[in-house]
Amino acid sequence: MGSYRHLTAEERDRIAALQAEGQSVRAIAQALGRSPATISRELRRNALASGAYRPTIAEGSYLLRRQRPAVLERDPALADYVTDRLAEGWTPEQIAGRLKRGVERGLRYVSTETIYAWIFRPAQKTAKLWRYLPRGKAKRGRRRARDSKDRIRDKVHVSERSASAAARAEPGHWEADLVICKHARPVLVLHERKTRLTLMARLMGKTAAETIAVMMAVLKRLTMPMRGSVTFDNDTTFARHSLLRGLLSATTYFCDAYASWQKGGIENANGRIRRWLPRTADLDAMTEADIQEIAMTLNLTPRKCLGFRSPVEAFLAELGNNVDISFHRHVALRT
Repeated sequence: MGSYRHLTAEERDRIAALQAEGQSVRAIAQALGRSPATISRELRRNALASGAYRPTIAEGSYLLRRQRPAVLERDPALADYVTDRLAEGWTPEQIAGRLKRGVERGLRYVSTETIYAWIFRPAQKTAKLWRYLPRGKAKRGRRRARDSKDRIRDKVHVSERSASAAARAEPGHWEADLVICKHARPVLVLHERKTRLTLMARLMGKTAAETIAVMMAVLKRLTMPMRGSVTFDNDTTFARHSLLRGLLSATTYFCDAYASWQKGGIENANGRIRRWLPRTADLDAMTEADIQEIAMTLNLTPRKCLGFRSPVEAFLAELGNNVDISFHRHVALRT
């Protein structure tokens, strides 16, 4: 039997398109050269309450499932070290702290959350590493909320951006924010600093996991030069920003609290978006196509700061060979 191949982002796009056409699971499987069981599992795992399938959320969820705990699974020496320290009564926080100091030669740093995720990963169930935790519980309990300033770890201040990124002299540097309307799910907005290209994607909820999953699925289509960095405010929705560094090699930066001017590009973009999405707007009454129509309008509108080129024209001029060809059909932009 051949080895299993995970679905690609392009295959997930095709699944969404074929499902929207009303194709059956078997027909979709035949079109993709996949088994019906694979397609059925993919739709079941990533379907919305309405039954619709969102390829960006599916791709982002896949990336999250493959994230940090796999570091320990790929590094037997590190896994042995963590297991031994747990058996000696150390907590995951103590282990991570020791590794961060760099005093354990030849061992890479993993965070407290990575160790906890590894302990409770299904593949580790037989090892019962949870027995070594102070409370010895098979499930991790809810943690008490901390002050918001402490809930985003490993932040780098926006002043640390390179001079060329700060001056908008090179492409690939993004700003991120959420547009929130009354009683509705938020919209993720990504704004490219040099070309003013704006990407929009509706979120199913305002959680850090959902936000980073969708963001990774969108940015993953770009190669490294075009996803050099992302700048955030201090909303805890962006608490899992480190995944962008670990999985996409994108540097992340954070503004000072209440200093929206430090990411003025996206603040300007949000102001434009509010023409269509005022705070009283009912986003639940809008379709994904409606959201993308707003992004399309913004990206096709000439801008004085771009010499009256549109953001799409400016972005594609910068793009060159720095992107998978499949991204060109999303640049206007369907997420």
